[in-house]
Amino acid sequence: MKNNKLPGIDRASVEGYRQEFPIVKTGIYLDHAGVAPIPVRVIREVDKFLGEAAEKAVISYESWMERVEGVRALSARLVGAEKDEIAFIKNTSHGISIVTGGLDWKEGDNVLVFEKEFPSNIYPWLDLKRKGVEVRFIPLRDDRIRLDDIENLMDRRTRLVSMSSVQSLNGFMINLKELGALCRRKGVLFFVDAIQSLGVIPMDVREFGVDFLAADGHKWLLAPEGTGIFYCSMGRASGLRPNLIGWKSVKNDYDFENIDFTLKENALRFEEGSFNVMGIRALGAALDLLFEIGIENVGARVQDLGDLIMDEAGKRGFRLRTLRDRNERGGIVSFSGDFDPVDLKKKLREANIVVNNRGGALRMAPHFYNTEEEIIKVFEEIDRVSV
Repeated sequence: MKNNKLPGIDRASVEGYRQEFPIVKTGIYLDHAGVAPIPVRVIREVDKFLGEAAEKAVISYESWMERVEGVRALSARLVGAEKDEIAFIKNTSHGISIVTGGLDWKEGDNVLVFEKEFPSNIYPWLDLKRKGVEVRFIPLRDDRIRLDDIENLMDRRTRLVSMSSVQSLNGFMINLKELGALCRRKGVLFFVDAIQSLGVIPMDVREFGVDFLAADGHKWLLAPEGTGIFYCSMGRASGLRPNLIGWKSVKNDYDFENIDFTLKENALRFEEGSFNVMGIRALGAALDLLFEIGIENVGARVQDLGDLIMDEAGKRGFRLRTLRDRNERGGIVSFSGDFDPVDLKKKLREANIVVNNRGGALRMAPHFYNTEEEIIKVFEEIDRVSV
């Protein structure tokens, strides 16, 4: 059972990378679909920034901006985009709101969203009802979202489909390439909430036909809350009016003496003011770690751990809410049984084991640095507290 080597990585072991995560000393953490623990290198990067801010302040500004642009390039690489198609945002809701507030909606338009999406991918679309836009809900059937259900909801007034790459409810991963192709055939815009996949599942906005994408960094990307990325394809930026306007929205942003209200023509038009430099640098340090390992390797490791969780749940007669096919799941594994998931979550927390509950089921979300031994210990604890 012991497998300390990451797939495809012979220069580093799981045990070596576990030193990046102080949380392993206090318990077992399996809630990366919620809020992830921060790696040591991210902490060091934040400390370095604070030291520079205290000792040098504006003297460091040029180097700060160089690092911001470096992280922008890393973020573009993460999703398969060009650098100028990436804007830094506060969170996923911020990115979604850029689109809901920026498109020229017409009364009678409709938007398609999954009925059990996380609320950040529902409320901004519901707000469009005040403009006469209808929100249509895609159903969940047999623990999955079906393309034919999406297509059946489309008509000539369907303007956009908004979909999470991986669902927080049960870890279902939709085929983005097929959904993107459907949207292109129907002339429908395609928005992806990628917060539950970035860092674990490779993303290619070109291949998948994505128009817009948003994700915060505090889950699988292993960064602090409050900094995320927004992708806007180059061809869509000019048709998306910024909700917020500031000195950085315009082309001549550093020409303070001459006012020229000409908006930037790319995603940078959505960065209205000064950057959260500390948050961006923290995100960059986390991305450095993930790219060092390799996103494909991280994903393979996470799904291997997911297989083990499924096997252990099956041994106990629990009902899996997550599909076994790796092409239909991300890093989340959800299951139910003859237990109260809220109560079980609480009892596991008392044993320093962090999991979560969603939709009447227990949800586990391991990352690459978790071990098989930890998974076994969690189920042994479930056996103990369930007696």
